[in-house]
Amino acid sequence: MGHVYYHHPGDKQFSLDFVHPDPTEVVSHIVNYDDDVAVKVQKCEIDEAFYVVYTSRVDGGPVREINFDLKASLAKMSEDNRTIVVRLLEIYRALIAQNEEEEGVPVEAYKQIDVDALPNVLDRTVWEGPATAVAGRLASNLILKHALPNANHRTAVALVQFYLRRLNSDFSMPETSVEVDPESYDWREWVNEYINESKRLLTVRRKNVLCKHLYRFGARTLERKHAVEIDLTAYELDMYPSEAKVVYAEQHEELWTEFVEEAVERAGYPELKETPGLSKAEFAEKIRNLD
Repeated sequence: MGHVYYHHPGDKQFSLDFVHPDPTEVVSHIVNYDDDVAVKVQKCEIDEAFYVVYTSRVDGGPVREINFDLKASLAKMSEDNRTIVVRLLEIYRALIAQNEEEEGVPVEAYKQIDVDALPNVLDRTVWEGPATAVAGRLASNLILKHALPNANHRTAVALVQFYLRRLNSDFSMPETSVEVDPESYDWREWVNEYINESKRLLTVRRKNVLCKHLYRFGARTLERKHAVEIDLTAYELDMYPSEAKVVYAEQHEELWTEFVEEAVERAGYPELKETPGLSKAEFAEKIRNLD
């Protein structure tokens, strides 16, 4: 069984970006990277020899030290989007601070915070139907947009709780993390199944052509960090990237809706599966009333 690592086995900050059997093509590809991109190349041989290019952004620095013009970004948003985005960033920053307290080290950024992309998360969400469906779509779209460096899944889970609490203030997510040791935490088993499948869908969605090439070279499993394995035989890879983005986005939304439905069942609030969701305007107004 051919096995390839998505993150470089010697440095998890580097992720797979390009594969090719011809070293000349590999060099031609590498020279076109920007100066802030670091590169590692590894030779693999399964059915045939090929090269894997891993990349990472240089000098990302701690997330809490990222500078961006929030005021300028907010000025371009509608009032409702602005209200929700500000609260979303507060949730994100609180989670980063919590992570740093748990781990005892700064959370390193591998990309910039793309605040300008966050309104698109809200605009693409269908705000109709049961509350669990709306919350699932919100979480899925936030993760798919990938506008936040680190903690995208944690922020999505926290956003689900925050949204559902606007409908029932007594609601609280069932425990999603468990203490591994006095200084670190991990996802609980029931949550981890959703998180891992989410990461698989994200990878195949973004890299379906690359995965298709790996399959042709003999690879059958692609392993992300934290031992998340992607069985390449379980996913349709032979499609245009634009088609893959749609197909796997739909599957990702279904996955996160299922997650929210299981969460409300576990929390003892199954009626939220039948409760009409808040519209974006209603959600924003409830946030303003909190303030």
